[in-house]
This record gives sequence, C-alpha cells and structure tokens, in this order.
Amino acid sequence: MICSWGLHERWKVKMSEWRIIEDGPGHAAWNMAVDEAIAESCRRGLVPPTIRFYAWTRPALTIGYFQKADRDLNQSVCRKEEIPIVRRITGGRAVLHGDDLTYCVASGAHGELPDTLRGSFLAIRRGFIRGLHHLGVEADSVRPPAKETGRSPLCFMSASGHEITCQGRKIIGSAQRRWKDGMLQQGSLLMGFNPETTHQFFRFPDETRRERIIRESRSRVIGLGDLIPTRMTSEMIVRQIATGFEQALGLTLKPAGLTPLEHERAEQLARTKYAADVFDNGRRSGSI
Repeated sequence: MICSWGLHERWKVKMSEWRIIEDGPGHAAWNMAVDEAIAESCRRGLVPPTIRFYAWTRPALTIGYFQKADRDLNQSVCRKEEIPIVRRITGGRAVLHGDDLTYCVASGAHGELPDTLRGSFLAIRRGFIRGLHHLGVEADSVRPPAKETGRSPLCFMSASGHEITCQGRKIIGSAQRRWKDGMLQQGSLLMGFNPETTHQFFRFPDETRRERIIRESRSRVIGLGDLIPTRMTSEMIVRQIATGFEQALGLTLKPAGLTPLEHERAEQLARTKYAADVFDNGRRSGSI
C-alpha cells in the first residue's frame, strides 16, 4: 500500500505531547468520518498530532481511495450478509474489519513526524514494532514475497512496501494520505484471520483463482491471536502499543477525546459523505 523504500532511512521526531484517543465500537461511516475530522483539525493546527484506536459495531469493509468496487467486491454476498462498505480517503486495498484493532495517526505540518511519506511511514512503523514487542510478539519489517500468484483485492495480501510482519506473515496493513499541511495514516492490526470468511466478499476471475489465493493467504497473513497465548482486551493491547510509541518516537501520549468541533464535523461527514455503500468504478465526487 506504500511504495518501496530502504529500511535504514534516518528520521527525527521532535519531543512533544501527542493526543491519544481510545474509542469504543463505531459504525463504518462514523469511524471513517472521525478519522477525516481529526486529520482536518491537525492540518489546521487546532489539535496536537493524534493517534486514535477504535473498533467496529459490526463487520465492515473499507476500500482504498482508488480501488474499483465493481471489479473487486462480491456485491451480492456483501448485501446478503449486510456488510457496510465505505471508501477510505487513504489508498491501498480492501480491509475487512471486525476482528481487528483499527487505528489512525494524523499530524499537521509541524515537524513532529518526518515530512515525507517514506519517513513518516517508517516512524509510525517503528512505534508499532516496539509496541508489539511489549506484547511479547517479535515483529519485523521484512518484505513479504514480492510476487502474488494472483491479484487479491485484500490489503493484507499486498506485497508492496516493507510491511510489519510476524513469522514472515503480515499482521498490520496501513495506508497514508498526504497534503501540503499534514497527513493521515489509517491501518489495521489483525486479531484473527479466517481466509474463507474474508475472501467470500471479493470477486475473482474464477473459482480456481479464488482457492489459490485463499491457500496463499494462510502463509502470508497472521493475527495477533495466533501469536499470544491468551486473549487480551483491546485496552491492554492499546496500552502496550502506546508505550511502544512513546519509547520509539520520544513522545508523551495524553488521553483525550474529540473536540466539539471534531464531533460536529464527523457527524456532518458521516451523514453526507460516508453514509452510502460504495459500488462504483472509482471515486464518487461529493460522496464516498
């Protein structure tokens, strides 16, 4: 989801206080709207850089900004299973949410993160790797196999960029959007992964290709639940990841909630931009 780069790029993060928001489950339109509202506030300099963790009231699909829904999604299955679909403002491929911990990181053009896609992505990745270490999981940034036997519309099957992996399998998928005055990165830490359940919502040229990709995904994707002996609450996981970010990036994370302006803006975005399901060939102007 991010173009490839070297593993050892130098970067600096200014010592500062960031905001951390721990949200409960939200519906698909609301979750995407909140991320965008936070990014807008950061870009305007109204709030400090923010990391937000959240969950979902029900399983939902988010698709990349440029992803073609009619090509990649099995519309009939999505509607039958009542799976909400929203288009992210970040790029990349589709993510099935529900058994994951979702996050966003937003910052204005204040220098808290490197001012390039490459540098900021690496900095955020370092925070997650340190956080996973606190959970007893040895994550790394080894590139997954570069060649896919068949294109999958699923984010966690993407081999682009140096991904966060455990035991050679991808565990966190991320995508970023940048503006002149700031950035937003959205991502997902898998708790569990069921290839058959996940891939039923996507289209493939034929059944042979679908079965091949399902088999391949078992060796390319892993969930946190497969790596830790006991089921941990999302609060416990967030606590350890937050500690990792503070240590790796030299930050202080201060718990907070949305500002009244962000809440109002998120309600507007959820109602006007993210409310409808997406079954179109690309971006829809003034909609999702």
